Amino acid sequence: MYKVTYKPDAQRGIGALTPAQRRAVMDAEQVLAARPTAVGEVHQGSGPTALRRLVLDAARVSIGYRVYDSVVHVEIVWVIGHP
Repeated sequence: MYKVTYKPDAQRGIGALTPAQRRAVMDAEQVLAARPTAVGEVHQGSGPTALRRLVLDAARVSIGYRVYDSVVHVEIVWVIGHP
């Protein structure tokens, strides 16, 4: 399992979500901890630490994250809720 942490921008983004959207992000966190490179898509950059994006269509939320395989860590960079 990967350790999942949130950057300050992501923490602020979570604060702006509805309760249902927050629950969806928490559920997605479990998926990211288990298999971060199997979900989402490369959003920006290249290589192993490229910024990836996971879109939760049903909850209308996007999560930007980076995977650091060498230290088994996922860093959530941003969380955006869509109205």
